[in-house]
Amino acid sequence: MHSELEFQVWRLIQQFFDAPAFERLVQEAVNGYKRAPGLDPLVRLHASHIGLLGIQILRKVLRHHDADVGVSDNYVEIRSRLKTHIAYHLQWHLMKIGHAVDAMKEDHLSKDLDL
Repeated sequence: MHSELEFQVWRLIQQFFDAPAFERLVQEAVNGYKRAPGLDPLVRLHASHIGLLGIQILRKVLRHHDADVGVSDNYVEIRSRLKTHIAYHLQWHLMKIGHAVDAMKEDHLSKDLDL
């Protein structure tokens, strides 16, 4: 998923779900993640990209899973595959409620078809 599209998913989902529902979605995504062998790179998700609420909830959920999320309140450090997994989970929910933009639908379809 392209970064800008991923950031748009995070911002859009927060418009349609209140904070407790948004937290449940992130929790579902993290709970459903199956880590593959190996180590993928750490990436930073910044509040300027996914919103302050997005950072706060992601930090809370990851800490619940004993993950080290970094030291700053302005970003969360997360493994790249987990970041992608969460974004696709949120994107799927946007599609499910009928609020995904066309680029999100195309992106999700290409992932489902392994393109």
